Amino acid sequence: MASKMRMPAPLCLIENRDRKLVVHQEALRLLSGIHQPVVVVAIVGLYRTGKSYLMNKLAGKNSGFSLGATVQANTKGIWMWCVPYPGRPEQTLVLLDTEGLGDVEKGDTQNDSWIFALAVLLSSTLVYNSMGTIDQNAMDQLHYVTELTERIKSKSSPEANSEALEDSAEYVRFFPTFIWAVRDFTLQLELNGQPCTEDEYLENALKLKKGISREVQLFNLPRECIRLFFPTRKCFIFDRPT
Repeated sequence: MASKMRMPAPLCLIENRDRKLVVHQEALRLLSGIHQPVVVVAIVGLYRTGKSYLMNKLAGKNSGFSLGATVQANTKGIWMWCVPYPGRPEQTLVLLDTEGLGDVEKGDTQNDSWIFALAVLLSSTLVYNSMGTIDQNAMDQLHYVTELTERIKSKSSPEANSEALEDSAEYVRFFPTFIWAVRDFTLQLELNGQPCTEDEYLENALKLKKGISREVQLFNLPRECIRLFFPTRKCFIFDRPT
């Protein structure tokens, strides 16, 4: 895609077909034609949480990525939209809208893990979209990051060992900036009675517990993975629309 070409609408990059992820050749052809530096922003999160709406806003559009108003997931696979980078005419912004995680109709967590892993490996900025607050339930829903760690350990260390997580740190240089987008936030941004920033709110949620019990290990695991694999991270909070 030459620098002056524009994609009028998103195109499927990776199709989720019969529990297999298939790359669309037309999308690859368009990507291979981009001769400018690219910034790739991917969004992941549970299904029916407004990921496509947020990506349309990043594209500066009211429509584009498919939206849905039913309980069924609307986006399947990974869809791509190449648009001009606002304020940076020498760059192209590649937006990746991913299939919603945890779709009850799909019922395949293995497939979700691959969608999450691809989003991590393809993007320079990864947006994790969630609703409400960053609590233990939100951490539990982000268990895909711990499964990604397992995949990396299996490649970097054929035999599992206690140092595998640390050994996997070499992969950090390939990993994107992590942004946690919290939608419909209704609480006051305060810690210990004092106002705090959105980033401070995230870092507080990522604090580890002391101890070696199984309960403590399960509590710390997703937090350890986020802290290790995404050293550059930010949080943005969006109030519930009135």
